[in-house]
Amino acid sequence: MIKLFIDTISDVLSNILGDISSSFDKDHSVNAEFGNPNKLISKRNKGWVIDGVRALDMETSRRNLCVVAGSGKGKSQNHVFTSIMNCISSSMVINDNSSELSATLPYLESQGVSTKVMNLVRKENVYINPLDGCNGNVAAMRKIAKTLMGNAAKENDFFSISGEDCITIFIQHVLESEPRINANLGNVYRLILEFQGNPKVIESYMADKASDAVWTKFKALAGNSEKTLKSITSTAISALSWLGDNPVLADLTSVSNISFEDFRKSPTCLFIQSPASDSKFYAPMVSLVFQSFYRYAFSRLPEENDLDIMMILDEFSSLIDGLSDYSQIISNSRKFRIPQAIFLQDESLLSPYKELKDNILANCYVKCYYGGQDKKAFELEKLLGSYSYVDGSSGQTKSRPLMYASEIREMDDEILVITNGQKPIKVRTKPAYKQSKLRKRLAMELDTEVQEEPMDYNIQYIDLSPYKDEIKDKNVEPNNSVTDGQGTLQ
Repeated sequence: MIKLFIDTISDVLSNILGDISSSFDKDHSVNAEFGNPNKLISKRNKGWVIDGVRALDMETSRRNLCVVAGSGKGKSQNHVFTSIMNCISSSMVINDNSSELSATLPYLESQGVSTKVMNLVRKENVYINPLDGCNGNVAAMRKIAKTLMGNAAKENDFFSISGEDCITIFIQHVLESEPRINANLGNVYRLILEFQGNPKVIESYMADKASDAVWTKFKALAGNSEKTLKSITSTAISALSWLGDNPVLADLTSVSNISFEDFRKSPTCLFIQSPASDSKFYAPMVSLVFQSFYRYAFSRLPEENDLDIMMILDEFSSLIDGLSDYSQIISNSRKFRIPQAIFLQDESLLSPYKELKDNILANCYVKCYYGGQDKKAFELEKLLGSYSYVDGSSGQTKSRPLMYASEIREMDDEILVITNGQKPIKVRTKPAYKQSKLRKRLAMELDTEVQEEPMDYNIQYIDLSPYKDEIKDKNVEPNNSVTDGQGTLQ
């Protein structure tokens, strides 16, 4: 209570001093000027942290944040670590490429947050099947197939589109006709692989098990010429091989052992970890996990007592291929209370979204820019505008930009904060490692006595042996057959 009172008094004094200071500023006849940071951010707020200390309120956080900073500029220390430790009254899903963000785990657990780690290299305690929630939703199935194909083929040619169709057919089949334990991408990969090598086995299997709708689509696929069919299945296999040939990923995506509903009911935090050196390889998997959360989050409007689910998309560029509809996601995130924080080294990394790039940035109500960016510095100079003033020595009226591009490039411990429709602000940052309280939180260790043992579950593959035996029996010639050189005689 005392701390809250002190913070409140501090904010009030800062506002008063800021207003007094502005009254003694240069005589602006052009209205370019910096706004008062205290009107946007405060130590009391529980949203996205902006300067390492002060944060946005939740209503503003729901309108999304974009941070643009080159490598090593401090976005993790100023925004990511601090936001994770600040947003403990909400739930979070975190893209933790380097696994360094999990240093916040002990503090989160000490505050009663339920923490979960999905490590894509080794089995921890989180398994997520990307196909869960897709049964009866062909659009969701196709979105998964498109994500898989988008990471394997950069052009929408005949074979990539047909490969996408092939994957969708088999996804629909395992969801409709197989037990839930077999309805996963590992089995989709195995079925397509078998279809390429032994098409008659899969034709017999599908004839026995497929629904009428899937059987019709499968017959159309199988009706292609042998050469064309081989090319289609090869394309589909290449889009799934990163998972199908990786036993750990096949296991991790075979079942789900967490409930997304828990994220709305009590503070829950999921870290999705993959090696930074192999981020391109694991990008499809990370994207599929985020897709699963978005599919749930958009399935219904949250109730009044439901928690926000904060999405911390560090190294966002690694997720772009798998989130082709992100423009639509971020446009609707506020209504569904899933605040987005995207972190980029440069805005140009959004170029794969083409004309939708501007929509994504426009839906980030608050944007933070660090120094060291050449091209963006010139854009920001124009965006900030100019002001005119009376020179004290000559008495002449002069004009200059609020900040020159060179001044923006040379910013070190300061950032520019651009808020849609509001005056820009410039704030000094204080990274987590310079704050004794946060250093202690990050130095905390997990209680090994209460840690769960890693869960070890293996994927259950569909048994195709009856269909292989059936085809084998059909190919065996009767023992009493003889050949006269021209044909078989009985």
